[in-house]
Amino acid sequence: MFEFVQNLHASETRLPEDSDRFVVLHKRDTLLSFVSGTGELPRRDEIKMYLPEETEIFYLGRLSGEACFAVEISALPEELPETLKTVQIRQFLFEYPDSFQMALCRARGLLAWRSTHRYCGKCRAELTASESDSGLICPVCRSVYYPQIAPAVIVAVTRNDGREVLLAHNRNFAGNMYSLIAGFVEAGESVEAALHREVWEECSVRVKNLRYITSQVWPFPNSLMLAFQAEYDSGTATPDGAELSDLGWYSAENHPELPNPGSVARAVIDRIFNNR
Repeated sequence: MFEFVQNLHASETRLPEDSDRFVVLHKRDTLLSFVSGTGELPRRDEIKMYLPEETEIFYLGRLSGEACFAVEISALPEELPETLKTVQIRQFLFEYPDSFQMALCRARGLLAWRSTHRYCGKCRAELTASESDSGLICPVCRSVYYPQIAPAVIVAVTRNDGREVLLAHNRNFAGNMYSLIAGFVEAGESVEAALHREVWEECSVRVKNLRYITSQVWPFPNSLMLAFQAEYDSGTATPDGAELSDLGWYSAENHPELPNPGSVARAVIDRIFNNR
């Protein structure tokens, strides 16, 4: 279980002990300890030799009853001890428990936001951490800034009584993987309006009967994926040619390569195929 602390002042001022756990971020990797044979968040005494003196450390909260901190480092030695290994963040999200994922997602989101919010955007004064919540306060003009979250929609469009799902290949996908239609919510736009817009812009399809399914934090660096299922209404499914290079209607018996287990896209696809 992961219990995060909202008090940003406490996050920035509480000092770690050698036995405390750490989320260590290095580019798009995280550092894990294999002292016990299975990957765990390392303790401070395992990684303190890699922390520059000026490195900012944030207190995240408690992970399974233990204090947990976050740090981002720019460099690691080419050779690490056998007990320490780097793991891609994507892999970590697919393979490790929810409590670990929550700690990593909070660490990545908080560190990315804090690195770009040092000064007030209105009067340029240096910001200070709030002692009551997760905000940053300008001591001059009293403007308040909170961690930013970028909401995005991802939708499984179905037809033929849910037996077929619209899957697409995005030009940025690795290999020949196909997934659901997704996109960010724009300013002034509702989640539902964003869903309708994205499906129409990318696939030339209209949908109806939207149903919320689940959500997933996606820390690249601060997305929140809101997953829906919708029914096909009208139009001919056609890739936009910009983001999508191909798309089609697929069933549980006949489908291309799917996203990795652990992703919200795969969870929604499996849910539909298993309950067809």
